[in-house]
Amino acid sequence: MCPERLSPDIDEKAIRRDDPSEMVVAIAQAKTTRLLEMLEDREKPDLLICCDQVIVFNGQIREKPENEAQAKQHLLSYGDKQIPAICISGVVITNVKSGFRCFGVDIATQSFEKMPEEIADQLLAKGDIMYCAGSFVAEDPLLEPYLGDRQGEFESIQGMPIQLTKTLLLEASIN
Repeated sequence: MCPERLSPDIDEKAIRRDDPSEMVVAIAQAKTTRLLEMLEDREKPDLLICCDQVIVFNGQIREKPENEAQAKQHLLSYGDKQIPAICISGVVITNVKSGFRCFGVDIATQSFEKMPEEIADQLLAKGDIMYCAGSFVAEDPLLEPYLGDRQGEFESIQGMPIQLTKTLLLEASIN
């Protein structure tokens, strides 16, 4: 069966934890539960992968922006090289056949150069940032000149840490 993308359409804001690492896992677990319910009357895949990400910046947890004003405020707040965006990703992988479920968290950091307001406006006009934790898409060519030092995988900044996902896929496939 070819990989398929499904949207669990859950209320992520209803799932709160004080610890951002616990929160991303709880949200990914809720997505998993919902998707398994959606798959009940369909041909089931062998494995199900669910992820969630939050950004912690200057002590504040940032999820997807609630509106354009918040997204722009997020973008313009980055730029102090001393305060990186901490990207916390939770991954849950389920062996659908056996019911085995495993999970993990990956943390990477991304610092930024100060960006001009017109770049923030251009990024906002594209619309992609409205669907991203912390209001940024690291792979966007408009943002690239303003990316500073990074610690961790680029894919983790994007929300899908490759090494963690590979490790969990192996664990889920043998259980």
